[in-house]
Amino acid sequence: MPDQPDPLPGFPMKYIVFTSARGEAPVLFPHDFTHSWVAGELRPLKAVSAGFVEMDADGRIRCFGHSSSLNLPSRGEADATLVRRHLKGDGRYPDKDS
Repeated sequence: MPDQPDPLPGFPMKYIVFTSARGEAPVLFPHDFTHSWVAGELRPLKAVSAGFVEMDADGRIRCFGHSSSLNLPSRGEADATLVRRHLKGDGRYPDKDS
């Protein structure tokens, strides 16, 4: 039995990157939720990018697409790097701590 299930084709998770006084942080959530609903629940944080996120069988993170409800694009590899760092437990905010 694999350590993690293969993602369902066509159903990656969604994400939004929010910014605050401390920097940027990603929030991942199920495909069934809308980007606009999640962003509304996390006001007053400002959403700066959004889209879809998935992990392949080798553990590589990929961010892509856009949120039509927020009218925000994914920033691709920049967002994937941010997600990867947070999933590894590195909760520092690189744009403020560097």
